[in-house]
Amino acid sequence: MKPHDRIMAAVKEIADKSPADKITFADIAKSAGVHWTTVRRHFGSKETMREKIINFQVSSQKTFLDTKTKILDSANKVFGKYGYEGATLDLIAEDAGMTKGAVYWHFSSKGDLFIELINKSLRDLISELPSQLEAVFQFPEPETALNSLLKSQFQVCEEENDDQPTLFFEFISQRRDTEVKEKLNEAFANLFAETAKILRKLQKRGLISENVDSEALSVTLHGLINGMVLMWTVSPRAAPLTQLVDSISKVIWEGIKPN
Repeated sequence: MKPHDRIMAAVKEIADKSPADKITFADIAKSAGVHWTTVRRHFGSKETMREKIINFQVSSQKTFLDTKTKILDSANKVFGKYGYEGATLDLIAEDAGMTKGAVYWHFSSKGDLFIELINKSLRDLISELPSQLEAVFQFPEPETALNSLLKSQFQVCEEENDDQPTLFFEFISQRRDTEVKEKLNEAFANLFAETAKILRKLQKRGLISENVDSEALSVTLHGLINGMVLMWTVSPRAAPLTQLVDSISKVIWEGIKPN
């Protein structure tokens, strides 16, 4: 069998077992019985090789979670179980079924990995906000709809005993390095900016007051809601979220309702 045929046979065999971003020139070379430089010359680049592997997986209906997604899923579980300080990259790698080196390939540190989880959470929040707010302000009684939206969010914290707020506050309270601070600043600046865009659109439609600066309103709303979650995290009996939701939604509505 020619080297080309051996390499393609090896690709098909390995593609059945691994996601494309985990397969290397060396993996294919070992399976094909050729030197890894022969594989590199055959494909030209890692990107071309992985593109061909993905095309094969799609055509053969093979689907795999990419490595980074697996790491993030495992990190979410490990952080939830052990807390930020108790979690380690070794535990995350073990849960993901990978080596620690594979984790380091994608993330430079535990803090870098946790920030990516924060970014993912904020991206999800930003993507959901337009439809959520549209539903609130299309409702005949927006204050009632706002109340229901907040109550559903707060119930997740209370009923599921959600550890995510505690994890987040544990993380940010101990961060001192400049790089982490800059990444957090960038992530939340984007959240505030995207929320402000949504609020400006609502103002132009006359659905909320135009007397409040949209950027300031964005920071205020996130600060109020996250502040309440923080108080609940610290003292759940003194600050029961779902019992306070009527007062919280009233304060928000009085500040943003159209003239």
